[in-house]
Amino acid sequence: MSPKGPSTDEELRNLKICSDRPVPEGKFVDAAILAIEENPDNSPRHNAPSGMGVDPHGELEMALVTEKRWRPGRTLRVRFLNGEDSVQTKVVDFAKQWERHANLELEFVENGETEIRISFDRPGSWSYLGTVALVIDPDEPTMNFGWLTPTSSDEEYSRVVLHEFGHALACIHEHQHPDAGIPWDQEEVYRYYSVTNGWSREKTNRNLLKRYARDSTNFSNYDPTSIMQYAVPNGLTIGEFEIGWNTELSETDTEFIGTMYPRDQREVRELSPGVALEAAIGEYGEEDHYSFSVAELGQYVLETRGDTDVVMALYGPDDITNMIATDDDSGLTLNAKIAMALAPGDYLVRLRHYSPTGQGAYSIQLTRQP
Repeated sequence: MSPKGPSTDEELRNLKICSDRPVPEGKFVDAAILAIEENPDNSPRHNAPSGMGVDPHGELEMALVTEKRWRPGRTLRVRFLNGEDSVQTKVVDFAKQWERHANLELEFVENGETEIRISFDRPGSWSYLGTVALVIDPDEPTMNFGWLTPTSSDEEYSRVVLHEFGHALACIHEHQHPDAGIPWDQEEVYRYYSVTNGWSREKTNRNLLKRYARDSTNFSNYDPTSIMQYAVPNGLTIGEFEIGWNTELSETDTEFIGTMYPRDQREVRELSPGVALEAAIGEYGEEDHYSFSVAELGQYVLETRGDTDVVMALYGPDDITNMIATDDDSGLTLNAKIAMALAPGDYLVRLRHYSPTGQGAYSIQLTRQP
């Protein structure tokens, strides 16, 4: 299908969007370490992808697959570095909508140490992703609202504030979802963002076109109504395709943030050699945890059975952030299987469905080999 030609219409001229705020150069590893210290569930659960976000300088690949979630139940302190009182009040009102659905509290303070710092005097609107804020200089903003003013509409406040605080809670851009499938007119996208934002082709790829690897982060089903979805004007796509401005949290947004920051404490079930445990992925995004202890060096097999396509990661010994093995389909049909020599110590197993919205029953068993 042929492109529709240059975009000069009103919808493109008024397209105000946020840009990705990457981890500062040289701080990839520090950001990963602090993320895992903040929440051990941020630990890598698979090998580093070869696609999106690969550090060209070769810094530790584990930094690329470390998630950026805060610890559930956490109070995040937020401070304004500048801005008019009326604008600050609006930001607080809209930002706190996230608290209704996530096990987190946003505490707005006037001084002292903070995790999130907001400015209004930098270009554009943006936020660092989740715990990346921990490596930002304490005098520097971690979030910016460059175009919000006392005369901005409530709709604009809702759209922008909810979106940027979504990033601050570690939500990624929805249009870069692995299943997004937006029919971008790439050359027109490059041209437009070069003129309006001064973006290079590489930056346009990073902010817009390149999709996340399926195993590189948490996500739900693709949701074009998500607050994390950019508007997609018809003039930047091939064929008749467009997505309007989303200004409120979608049903998927509220459900997904609840899985990222659950209010109920996760159960960790204990595995005993030779005993199969029955279990199920009961809701999308769920991750089951198991523990077991090894008394002496030996060869062990950890495997699942059933019709549910699961992915398994093993951590230890005596370190729930040290991933030593991961597997998807080495077992029967779509089951996971890890067979390896294990030293004495305590181990953790993290198990999830391959599909971000998959559910189903399975059994898991640990066996010691002769």
